[in-house]
Amino acid sequence: MSVTEIFRTMSYGPAPEDTKLVEDWLGNHHRRFGQFISGSFTSPGSTTFSAYNPATAEVIAQVTQGTSEDVDQAVRAAKNAQAGWWDLGGEGRAKILYAIARQVQKHSRLFAVLETLDNGKPIREARDLDIPLVARHFYYHAGAAITMAKTMPDVEPVGVCGQIIPWNFPMLMLAWKIAPALATGNTV
Repeated sequence: MSVTEIFRTMSYGPAPEDTKLVEDWLGNHHRRFGQFISGSFTSPGSTTFSAYNPATAEVIAQVTQGTSEDVDQAVRAAKNAQAGWWDLGGEGRAKILYAIARQVQKHSRLFAVLETLDNGKPIREARDLDIPLVARHFYYHAGAAITMAKTMPDVEPVGVCGQIIPWNFPMLMLAWKIAPALATGNTV
């Protein structure tokens, strides 16, 4: 067999930077996203804005512009869930935080490519730094939730925490803000 024939028979999987996985995922969601309230996505609202790929100026998706009514609905849902979330105890909350970390790891390729398409950061930074750190923060705070009763016996949740996540590190900033809030029994 010639060298040319050998190279023709070699089969490679998709490159980590391949956007097909993300394009398929976006297509499955019709490239339209509502608000995430009370454990599920709402229908995309009538007022949306375009999320652009800064490298190509192509529209990635349409995202619902949140209204004051959306915020009120989200706060009500978080208030309703807060007592039950606290009552799970540290081990119960840790199980869910561990599950989130595992899902981030499982879908890390999708998240890394989506992060790159959404904000223009290099794939290496998203793939090798941001997304692994997201998982690590959820793992860390899961452990903190378990030990909280012994290490911080007098701490109680403050309740509902509103979080603003910036555009430049969306997944990582989400983990930095949401994981400790959830670990300590708050809702977001």
